[in-house]
Amino acid sequence: MGLEAFGPEWAKAWGEKINASTAYRQAAGTWEWPLVLTMERDPSAGVSEDRSVYLDLWHGECREARAATPEDVESVPYVISADPYSWKQIFDREVEPLTAMMRGRLRLVKGNLSTLSAYVMAAKYLVESSLEVETDFPEGLQ
Repeated sequence: MGLEAFGPEWAKAWGEKINASTAYRQAAGTWEWPLVLTMERDPSAGVSEDRSVYLDLWHGECREARAATPEDVESVPYVISADPYSWKQIFDREVEPLTAMMRGRLRLVKGNLSTLSAYVMAAKYLVESSLEVETDFPEGLQ
């Protein structure tokens, strides 16, 4: 049995996997901004409220990974949001994060797209590290 996708324990486990990724560390060596990733509320998918993860990413290291607070969403320079189905497709490797963003499935709610685009490989390794966490998605996504 895995951890609930975008839940507090899952966020912590993901942070540990990020820090264990040499590929991420190298690709994100100049990244220095925290970000929030949100799985949007969708009762039909079994997600009764938004679930957000705060990642304090700095020069290839994840200094903190946890459930995000509303204050985090307000204060971070980057917020990326998607519906549960889109996140599941990303985590199932059915679609790349950049492709999902270009198609409007992942939305940059807050932040600079041109800065983000310089970190395509870092985003890829960030997602790959999340795949190492045994994850349970809501029943509506099984």
